[in-house]
Amino acid sequence: MTLDEALSDPRLKQPWPDRYVELELRDSTVEDLSHALDTAQDERPLQKFLEDHPDVMALAFPIHNCWVFPKPRLGGGKYIPDFLFCDRDSVGYNWTLIELESPKLRATTKAGSVSGKCHHAIEQICDYRRWLRDNAQFEASQGFKGLNADCDALVIIGRQDAARTVLGQERLAEFRKNHIEVASYDRLLTHARKYLQLAKKGNERANALRPD
Repeated sequence: MTLDEALSDPRLKQPWPDRYVELELRDSTVEDLSHALDTAQDERPLQKFLEDHPDVMALAFPIHNCWVFPKPRLGGGKYIPDFLFCDRDSVGYNWTLIELESPKLRATTKAGSVSGKCHHAIEQICDYRRWLRDNAQFEASQGFKGLNADCDALVIIGRQDAARTVLGQERLAEFRKNHIEVASYDRLLTHARKYLQLAKKGNERANALRPD
């Protein structure tokens, strides 16, 4: 079996073929993301954009075979994260809860405290995990194989903040002890641009190796 045949094997997309992420990023997609970030007044346009372009979300993670679930209804709809990301490697399924906040907000204040909206998003993550701690088997029965309270979490809020204090950076880093990462939307934009650059270089090398 060739590499192309292996990558096109429909078994790779199981058990959620309709949520499987194909990396089909284009220059126009990255331009649209940049425009959305510059013009959005809250997180709703970004939610819609990422639902339409799950490959942009996937590039924020080290990926193997992955799936993106927008607005999954945990607890029968009592708990609804903005996204669930799932990656499958040789160990099994690795899940990440994702909460979006407005690109107009900041993760920390000028004084270096964690902002109220960032705290709110982290509290939501904790609520989801509390539910999963006692109800992982129920969610598995709903199709979310391997999802449990030990899953990672990502809060996306604001833009890259060059003025963030050292204290603010340290306070955000503290959340990593609980496997919660706080990132700006610029991380998505940067990773998408880097992926395109690498893809173009790969195509150039492939074309150079082709016989005339």
